[in-house]
Amino acid sequence: MKKIYFTLVLTAIFASCESDATDKTTDKEETQVTEEVQEDAVDLSELREFEMKDFDLEATIFIPENHFMISEDEEGLEDPVVTHADGEAKWDLTMRSNKNWSITIEDWDDEEKTIALEKEIHQETSEVYDYKYIEEGSDYLLYQRALKSGSTTMDEKTASKLPNYHFVVVKNVNGTYITIKSNDLGEFRKVSAQKMLNAARAIK
Repeated sequence: MKKIYFTLVLTAIFASCESDATDKTTDKEETQVTEEVQEDAVDLSELREFEMKDFDLEATIFIPENHFMISEDEEGLEDPVVTHADGEAKWDLTMRSNKNWSITIEDWDDEEKTIALEKEIHQETSEVYDYKYIEEGSDYLLYQRALKSGSTTMDEKTASKLPNYHFVVVKNVNGTYITIKSNDLGEFRKVSAQKMLNAARAIK
C-alpha cells in the first residue's frame, strides 16, 4: 500500500512539473507573438492611401485624410504638394493645411539602406547635435535631435523646449531601397513625428 501511495505522489509531481514547463513555453511563445504583432501593427487612423506613380515613384504612401468643401454639397480630399525634379530620386511632400506634415522620400535603387547606416550618419554630425533614440524597430527609428549648447546662442532651458523630434524609415519596395524621413530642415513635436512615422512605415 505504501509503495502504491509513493508511486501516485511521484506521478503527481512529474505531472505538475510538466504542466509548469508547458505553461512557461506557451507564455514565452505568446510573448514573442505579441512583440511581433506590436512591431507590425501601425496606427493608420485618419490617414489614406496616395499613389506616387504620377510622380515617377512606384509606391503607395499614406497621407492625412484632410477634407475640404468644394461646394455646399460636395466635399473633396486634399492631396499633398509634391516637389520633385525630373531625373532626381528625391521627393518632398507637404500638406497645405498642416504645416506639421513634411516628409522626404528618396529612392536608392539597389543600394542597401539600414537603420544602422542611418545611425552612422548621425555620428557624422554628433559634434553639432545630440541624438536621443526614442523608439526603434528593424526598419524605423524615432528620435530627438537637439543642438549642442556650444552650437546655439539659446540657453539650455529654452532649447530643450523646442520641438525636436524626427524619424526615418527604411523599406525595400519591390527590390528598391527607399528611405522616408521627416524634413531635415523642420522641427516637429512628438505627436506630429509619430503620425508621419506611422504613415511612412505603411509605404508599399
